[in-house]
Amino acid sequence: MKASELKVGDRIRITGVPSVGIPGYQIHAETVRVYKKLVARGRAVRIYEIDEYGAPWFACRFRTRGKKWEQHFLAVDDADKNWVPVTRRSRASDQKSAM
Repeated sequence: MKASELKVGDRIRITGVPSVGIPGYQIHAETVRVYKKLVARGRAVRIYEIDEYGAPWFACRFRTRGKKWEQHFLAVDDADKNWVPVTRRSRASDQKSAM
């Protein structure tokens, strides 16, 4: 699946820092720190917006040591392979009604 195929409400899991090891690709140190935190946390993030260029965006937040919230907004690029789509797990009640 490509990033351009994502829709608002889709969930993805971040699996690494984008474009690591690509010569000439630069990413800000603060952004690398945020991606490493997302990988360590292991939770899915939800696409909340598709911008005018077709790029899907997600938001994430972390609690700081001072008990304040640190919030970030990041886009998913078609060239990045650092994410996987997340499918919703079925509930037990959904399985019973299907029988």
